[in-house]
Amino acid sequence: MDKLEKIIAYYIENQEDKNVEKVTFLQENIIKKSSDEIAALLANVVPEESGGIVSISGFYYQFLVAIEYIIDMLMDKWDYIFIEHLDDIVVGKDNLVRFIQVKTSVKVTMDATTSPASGLYYRTPIAGRTERKNNSWIDKLLSKAELLQQKDGYTTQFQLYSSYHFIKTNGFNVDVYTGNSNYDMDIADNDHLLSKLSAPVCDKNDECYDYEIRCGEKPKELLRRFYLHTGMGLQKLEVFENHLCMRLSEWLFHDVGDRVKVHPKDLNTLIGHLCTRCTYRDSSERLLITRDKLEKILDGIRTNCLNSVEQTTEKHGNMSAVSKIIDSIVCEIENCAHASVFKDKLYTYREYLQQWVDDGGNIRSLIERYVDGTVKSSAYVDLNELNRQQKLYDFFNIVFIMMIVKDSFLEFTNSNSLIIKKCTVSNLLFSFLSLESRSNLQAGLRKLESIIQQSDTNDHLYFLDKSLRIVFQNYMDRGFTQTVRHEIKSSPEIQLKGIEDEQPLNKVTYLVDIMPGKEINDDFVEVMDSQDCFRDKMQEIWNKYCSEVS
Repeated sequence: MDKLEKIIAYYIENQEDKNVEKVTFLQENIIKKSSDEIAALLANVVPEESGGIVSISGFYYQFLVAIEYIIDMLMDKWDYIFIEHLDDIVVGKDNLVRFIQVKTSVKVTMDATTSPASGLYYRTPIAGRTERKNNSWIDKLLSKAELLQQKDGYTTQFQLYSSYHFIKTNGFNVDVYTGNSNYDMDIADNDHLLSKLSAPVCDKNDECYDYEIRCGEKPKELLRRFYLHTGMGLQKLEVFENHLCMRLSEWLFHDVGDRVKVHPKDLNTLIGHLCTRCTYRDSSERLLITRDKLEKILDGIRTNCLNSVEQTTEKHGNMSAVSKIIDSIVCEIENCAHASVFKDKLYTYREYLQQWVDDGGNIRSLIERYVDGTVKSSAYVDLNELNRQQKLYDFFNIVFIMMIVKDSFLEFTNSNSLIIKKCTVSNLLFSFLSLESRSNLQAGLRKLESIIQQSDTNDHLYFLDKSLRIVFQNYMDRGFTQTVRHEIKSSPEIQLKGIEDEQPLNKVTYLVDIMPGKEINDDFVEVMDSQDCFRDKMQEIWNKYCSEVS
């Protein structure tokens, strides 16, 4: 019994009858269940309170708004941005500073006089006094003008960025501010917000607060630079994310084109960095974000996006190359007597190769190992596209032939040097090695010995208890018509101190059967149209080339 089960068991044993329902729930849904099952159950339970989720959504929305301003900064509209310092967001350029408060709600619209929308103008009463506290949203925004006053050469702007729309009522209308995106609107003397701000008010210390004295400007002048911006609702977070991804992509990949895109997960990476900065409350410098500070983060995002596209393109290219070769083989056997059987095996093999590509298999590595027995090779680069296609055809064609002859399936192994494919119905290993066009058997054996001797320890251990048959391809040797057995020694030898007279631990001799791929292919083609005893013909090929060599 694990720790979780012990805790639950103790809980059940100590419950009174009034909690029978909870106990039953635990017994039926929690005990003996996996973490995934429990998580799935909890995900489907409707919580009694959703305040925490709403708060998290609000914070997330605020960071999306911050990223919107960050993108503006990248495009030189702003010089810097603060997050969670003085206000939710503060941006500046030269002597212009804008303070932004972000407000969210699950609602799409809200009457201007309805809580929490009334927070825009509502001031808290002070016991025993006619004045109220200047703690409304608009007060908190406009009072920031104290810090950077017009008389000192600064221009301040104030924005309330909300996820919902304020609906005007008979007694209150703020629609005029939703059109003040230029921050320079004339304010009417009977404006509703102006009337609220003109009433006597006190600061947090209950001392009288006068905007003209404290900020250097009257409320009417400050309201000229107030913009009530309605953003996308929380219900449209995905639309907001996609909008930001598009804008950030345009900046990050202007030199690449539209084939590379920033994704929401990349936005979350950026938000993670911003959140980290917001934990340093003792240093406002950590909350300051400049273009220079962003470069390293954005370079990382750019690299990841480019790598992702490259990997996707490579995977698509790998599968496209495989499909093209399989289709070529299909076309060649289309009219043979046993085409239907061949096709079925080929299409099954193509499905396997699709999974192989999805799991990281790639054509470049395959060609390098097929030609040189190692991925530390320039074979792929040295070959032109036509020759690459020919190498792939030679490889997959002989693999297909061996599957038909053995009436089995050949799967890739985890070897790092030679391409090794394991027979699914026996302990046989088949390897495939392409030689130079003018190589003979002896040249091929020297190449093979060099490859095996340079293979890593894991490959050597893997070969130990296996029957290894190696098919040579692309050679010029008329005498090489039968399978031959060859002895290969692993080297160099390692002598351990104190046991110099003993057999070296890594001195292993491998007996491998070298099979003539050209002869196997010719024999196979000859019997493809055989109408009688097809399996007998395949057995003959097996006995001729693949049976044990004495």
